[in-house]
Amino acid sequence: MTSTLERPPSALSLYLKAAGSARRKPGKNIELPLLETRLDNVRADAAQLAAYNKVCGFKGAETLPITFPQVMAFSLPMYLMAQPEFPLPMLGIVHVRNSIRQTRPLRADETYSVAARITESRRVRAGLEFDLVTEYTLDGEVLYTSLMTAIYRISEGKGGGGAKPKAQLPVQQLTEYRSFDVPADMGRRYAAAGKDYNPIHLTAFSAKLFGFKRAIAHGMWSLAHCAALLQEAGAPEPKELLVQFKQPLFLPGKVAMKFQKNGDAYDFALIARNADKMHLSGSLS
Repeated sequence: MTSTLERPPSALSLYLKAAGSARRKPGKNIELPLLETRLDNVRADAAQLAAYNKVCGFKGAETLPITFPQVMAFSLPMYLMAQPEFPLPMLGIVHVRNSIRQTRPLRADETYSVAARITESRRVRAGLEFDLVTEYTLDGEVLYTSLMTAIYRISEGKGGGGAKPKAQLPVQQLTEYRSFDVPADMGRRYAAAGKDYNPIHLTAFSAKLFGFKRAIAHGMWSLAHCAALLQEAGAPEPKELLVQFKQPLFLPGKVAMKFQKNGDAYDFALIARNADKMHLSGSLS
């Protein structure tokens, strides 16, 4: 299915559909449809961008942080998963990897066409993995591509562990260090800026309804804050950002980003300060 939208989908209606999708029973032999949608005349909202920069730690600029276009178009992949032919319950899907590439930083004053599509799916040991691609184009040229890999867990999953990430330095070799505390309300603060109101991030009570002991930080906030800290430490305007999400960051939390320059890239990992736990690892170049 391919569709063209006249306006961004309503976040409230999408979350109502996400809650309603809990009734979906996909069974074992799951086949995901190839779905695509498109939205023209997309432009950054100045107030949202300012709020996003503030909560993630980016300095205000004329260009968009590398993580922001995916956040700005977040409703489009959600819209695809809300379609009746998509067989999986939306709130049972976990974001496991992301690769973002841009030919140049996107400007805040430009107007883009954005396409989102569900592409490949594959059985892995933990369940069914699938890819969601978001692309920004201007005058027919693709400037920005985000490939988000998600998983629907199935206890009898078979196959490999998904695509192999680019080689990165082991965390023990990451010699530079930035520590920070993450407050209990960070999920609500980021939700207001990023428009991602998944209940597992908002309060301890709503997170417990989905099996978590406390609210957890948005993975895209953790990634964005790492990218902001790396640019603060001297990393150039990035063209590529890769990440693997590991273990949830419970709120409040005490964490540290370890990093090291590795050729043209900065390898990094977000780890717990008081436990043997890694929340994510990645590379920015």
